[in-house]
Amino acid sequence: MVSTSEQWSPNNYVTHASFVPVLTSRVVSLLAPTSADHILDLGAGDGILSIAIASQAASVHCTDGSPHMVEYARARVTEGKIANVTTEIIDGGTEVKELVPVGKYNKVFSNAAYHWIFGSLPSNEARAKAFQDVYDILPQGGEFVVECGGHGNIGEILVALVSVVKSAWAKKGVVKTYAEIKEKLWPWYFATNDEIEEWLKAAGFKIELLEREYRPTTLNNGDIGMKGWIDTFGFTFWEGLNEEEKDACITEAVELLRGADWLEREGKWVAGYVRCRFKATKE
Repeated sequence: MVSTSEQWSPNNYVTHASFVPVLTSRVVSLLAPTSADHILDLGAGDGILSIAIASQAASVHCTDGSPHMVEYARARVTEGKIANVTTEIIDGGTEVKELVPVGKYNKVFSNAAYHWIFGSLPSNEARAKAFQDVYDILPQGGEFVVECGGHGNIGEILVALVSVVKSAWAKKGVVKTYAEIKEKLWPWYFATNDEIEEWLKAAGFKIELLEREYRPTTLNNGDIGMKGWIDTFGFTFWEGLNEEEKDACITEAVELLRGADWLEREGKWVAGYVRCRFKATKE
């Protein structure tokens, strides 16, 4: 599977993806943080949402698999002198049970990260185990609250990225199949609600809510918004290509997407996001 932990750019994320921690009213309402809550945030990225949640909670442990993102979040916490937020590098797919003390956190939260976590794991069995590990570290009555990309998320962007990658390699005399690109370059796994339900129930969780929402999402920075999105999130697709080939691919992908995601009258890009959202309890 694709490894992304060392490739994240906090500067790109802040510039082109600041909408991610902002569009969270629904999932944060499900989390319903209180002054009694000690919360583990998995895949917290730049830490902005963790810090916001901490204003209502006893403590938040802000974690991510990317050292660069954790370093950025830690700097924000230090600069803000935020006493109830801590930071740590934790791979949410493989290290939760190893690094998190059992019962220390009564809520586990994640926003916009599990599709990356799932994508880093080799099978549905491994994805189910990731949920089992969360269940095992929660106390009785503990809650697991997540929003992530669901099946069908950014479908039009994926079609464009696969198309330009296949074309770039064909120009080099190499045939790349869809299956090969998905296995080696595609960093995400967008689970269906049926899969999420199966993994939660197998772990022992009681599902309080499980929903799927089509949420068209306006990208940052006007006309350059789609290029910025691809630079920030699509970096794994260019493995094996040089900078000139990469730039040509991004330019071509943006042009392909103008017919689907560009709102010319409004001067903005709108990506076809599909969100899976759930709240589950350890009985």
